[in-house]
Amino acid sequence: MNMDRNKLLVIKLAYWLGIVADAFWAAALSIPSLFGAFIGRPDFEPDFQTRLIMWIGAVLMTGWTLLLIWAVKKPIERRVIILVTAVPVVLGLFMIAVVDYLNGNSFVQWIIIKCTILIFAMIASYVFSSKIAKRY
Repeated sequence: MNMDRNKLLVIKLAYWLGIVADAFWAAALSIPSLFGAFIGRPDFEPDFQTRLIMWIGAVLMTGWTLLLIWAVKKPIERRVIILVTAVPVVLGLFMIAVVDYLNGNSFVQWIIIKCTILIFAMIASYVFSSKIAKRY
């Protein structure tokens, strides 16, 4: 039982890491100057069309943040949410950061590292959740 409690802490930690990361990016996508700072392009000045696209992204990231908040209330029962967050959401963001890195923006290394940590934490969360669910 104590082992399950420790696993539950790890499971919930992965959800909260996702919640914080999504809220972080929702804010960045809402405020272009903040986004520019986060991706290492402080001179980032998007046109109106790009801002509209960013705002769509911000709305979706906000929705995903709320979905993770809902899921963390019952992390074992709603474990598929953490798996879908890891793949394709975080994996997709990881691949976008890698493309940016390969195109010369070494500043995004922190995003690649963050996404790698999130993917492993979220997949571990899903595996732990599945093992606990099978026992009960």
